[in-house]
Amino acid sequence: MQNELKKKLLAGEAVVGTIPQTDSPLHLNVLAESDFDFILIDTQHSQIDVSMLGRMITILKPSKYIIVRAIFNHTHLINQVLDAGADGVIIPLTDTAEEVEKAVQAAKYPPRGIRSWGPKGALYYGGPVEYAQIANDEVIVLPQVESQTAVDNLDEILSIDGVDGIMIGPADLGLTLGVLPHEGKEVRDAAIQKVLDKCIEHGKPWGMFTSTLESATQWLTRGGQIATVGTEVGFTQDGIEATLKGVRSLRDQVNSK
Repeated sequence: MQNELKKKLLAGEAVVGTIPQTDSPLHLNVLAESDFDFILIDTQHSQIDVSMLGRMITILKPSKYIIVRAIFNHTHLINQVLDAGADGVIIPLTDTAEEVEKAVQAAKYPPRGIRSWGPKGALYYGGPVEYAQIANDEVIVLPQVESQTAVDNLDEILSIDGVDGIMIGPADLGLTLGVLPHEGKEVRDAAIQKVLDKCIEHGKPWGMFTSTLESATQWLTRGGQIATVGTEVGFTQDGIEATLKGVRSLRDQVNSK
């Protein structure tokens, strides 16, 4: 079995995912049947531990490809994410080529890396024997650029064998540029554009936690390839509000008589 999500990225296609915030089987089953290209599970800025991660992946697989943002750039944390069955891993706070090389090694089995054997997700790729042969090629490794230092080191970072693309953390990137998360759009966007241009120059997929459809549209139409839109909690809130709008109108109409 091949990682079809990675094949799309290598072919230059854009992919869009969403970020679940709970392990509700009801909501996860709905996402598993949705038309999103992938599901991004964030273990860095959430209360999702490795047990909860395993439950979420079990529900979402095999219908969806899973990318997980690890808590930090530590070998055992990256191993946990991939062993749980993730098809790709985002590694936060990778500012230098040395830090990115460390992340790649953690995600790859020898001889390229130092990942330890024990993949519970091997069954999604035909079993342990098949997985051992293809894992280094099929797993997606996405260092996260979220500082001016990382932007300055992009040429070196993008030249490392095993880097399958870049993810941007826009809020943290902005903070290192001196702007608050919901301010300084022009300053932040200029840095994001520089990262995108460098990714295109090196032939590497560019991605970002875009959050909204508007932001995803802005960056994917400029050549980006990976975006995220919404959460299942947000979708539920939007659906409730859309229904209540009609309910309020009906209630006002009936009660005004």
